[in-house]
Amino acid sequence: MSSFTEILSDNNKDDERGDLRKITKSFEFDPSSEWKLFCDGSESAFVKIYNHYFQTLYNLGRQFSGDHDLLKDTLQETFINIRKKRHKLHKVISVKAFLIKCYRNKIITEQKKQKNNMRLNYTSNSYGFLLTPSHESVLISRQFREDQIQLMQESLNRLTRRQREAIYYFYYNGLSYAQIKDVMGFSSVRAARNLIYRSLTELKKKAQVSDK
Repeated sequence: MSSFTEILSDNNKDDERGDLRKITKSFEFDPSSEWKLFCDGSESAFVKIYNHYFQTLYNLGRQFSGDHDLLKDTLQETFINIRKKRHKLHKVISVKAFLIKCYRNKIITEQKKQKNNMRLNYTSNSYGFLLTPSHESVLISRQFREDQIQLMQESLNRLTRRQREAIYYFYYNGLSYAQIKDVMGFSSVRAARNLIYRSLTELKKKAQVSDK
């Protein structure tokens, strides 16, 4: 049985293929250049950054809550706050990681304000970051049976919520260990790397058991 890492990577590739309709815009967008222009006061760069990352950030928000109005309002507030302090943000290295961190923190802040609403309970291990292996890629490769794919999905979602979140950033968004450490507030890069390593080790053990 092929590794879970291959499937997660395939899933990420499928996401990229699904965005082929935006390929022209993607080639035109240079995060570093647009961010510099934005920090220097360019409103057109601000709009480009917003449009480019909106869907990625909104998809992230859906892992935290099913309240679409809350997600959109929170996302807009995140960009408004960033716009206010743009002149202090020249040192941002990864635009994507920075935006993910800002939006994630804003959502969690809003959830804490609504802590009596169980649907928005961030601390729940069962809610959010439900990971799905790519059926299209694994079936085309003919390496996996339907029951194996089902097992992979069940195994992924038996991980703790924090493990699933780390994997989501690493495989589905391409963030580095250092960026995940910053986004999720780990004490060190090693802690972020170890969490992902332990998660994958658990998945591999489950896969080996299923093959016996």
